[in-house]
Amino acid sequence: MPLSLRTLRDLVLAGDPGCLCDPELFTGPAGVEAEDEPPADRAARIAVAREVCASCPVRWPCLVYALRTRPAAGVWAGFTSDEIGALVAAANRPARPRRYTALRPVSADAPAAAAVREVA
Repeated sequence: MPLSLRTLRDLVLAGDPGCLCDPELFTGPAGVEAEDEPPADRAARIAVAREVCASCPVRWPCLVYALRTRPAAGVWAGFTSDEIGALVAAANRPARPRRYTALRPVSADAPAAAAVREVA
């Protein structure tokens, strides 16, 4: 049974996460919009945040929380909000069928044996 968001949040906060020491490291400078932060400063901040996350004792519960809540900003379990969005999108994407076993729709007048055709 999946954990509730409240339980995940409490689990993360009880595990002494590294992000509590300097929240701006993970969310960006206070009073500065994300698009106004210089790209070099943002890249350096995210790199340091990833290092903190790499040794965090609650990295996995934090990642689960982030995947379920899809935060709009910040670094969560070492991933940016854009990366988390991409992970969620990839997980929701249907699996690709194998190249040579694709099923194709068959018209009602076609023989049943033609229902499965190889794809070139």
